[in-house]
Amino acid sequence: MSAGNLSVEARRRYAFIEKLLTDTIPPPARVVELGAAPGDQISRLAGLGYQCTSVDIGVSSDQWGAGDIGRMTSLLAAAGVEDVTWDLEKTPYPLTDGAFDAVVMTEVYEHLREYPYRALEEVRRVLRPGGRLYFTTPNQAYVMNRLRLLAGRNVQTPLRDWIEGLPFARHAREYTFSELDELMARAGLVVRYRSSRHFHLSSGRTTATAKAMKAGLSLCARLRPTLGPSIIVVAERGS
Repeated sequence: MSAGNLSVEARRRYAFIEKLLTDTIPPPARVVELGAAPGDQISRLAGLGYQCTSVDIGVSSDQWGAGDIGRMTSLLAAAGVEDVTWDLEKTPYPLTDGAFDAVVMTEVYEHLREYPYRALEEVRRVLRPGGRLYFTTPNQAYVMNRLRLLAGRNVQTPLRDWIEGLPFARHAREYTFSELDELMARAGLVVRYRSSRHFHLSSGRTTATAKAMKAGLSLCARLRPTLGPSIIVVAERGS
C-alpha cells in the first residue's frame, strides 16, 4: 500500500466512522480529528455541517493522500476547518477542556511512540461529559498476523521503515482488543461499541482468489472481531 494511495484505500473506513458519528452525535456538533492527515475525513465531516478542528503534526501530511504539495492545507481551508499544527506526543494539547462533542482518531494511535496512554487522557480532557471518541487502529492479534508468525514472518512495520523511513510514519506498536479495553478504562473512557472490519476489499490484490479471501476475512472480522484486521471502538467520557 503506497502512501500516495492511502486516502483512496481509506474511503471505506471514513464512511464507516462517519455513520457511527452521525448516528449518535449529529451536526452541528463540535468535532476534532487527532492526526488528521491527509485531511479528507475531517473535511468531509465539515461538509456535513459539523464544527470541525484538525490537529496534525504538519510533516509530510500530503504524502498520506494524493501527494500534491499543499493539498491538505487547501482542503481544510475550503471546508472551513480550524487547522492546528501539533505533535500528539506532546501534552497537553492546545485545546480547551471539554470543548468537543466528539474526537475522531483513526489509524493514528499505532504511530505514537513514547507514552500513548497520555493521548487518551487528553481525549478525555477535551471531550465534554457524554462526548465520544471514534477510534480505529490495527489489531495486532489479526488472524493473518497469527499465521504470519507461525510461518516465521515478522508482522511489524516493514524493515525498510526502520532503515530509512520517517520515525513518526512507521508503526511504533500495535494493540489487541483487550489492551485497548484496558487503556480506555484507565483513561476514564467507557467503551460503548467495539468491532472489526476488513476495509480494503477493493484495493491491493484484486485477483478472484484475493477478493474471495478478503471477503472471508471480512466475515470473520464481523463474527469474531478479535480475529479481524482492525480495532474499532466508540468510547464515551463519563461525567
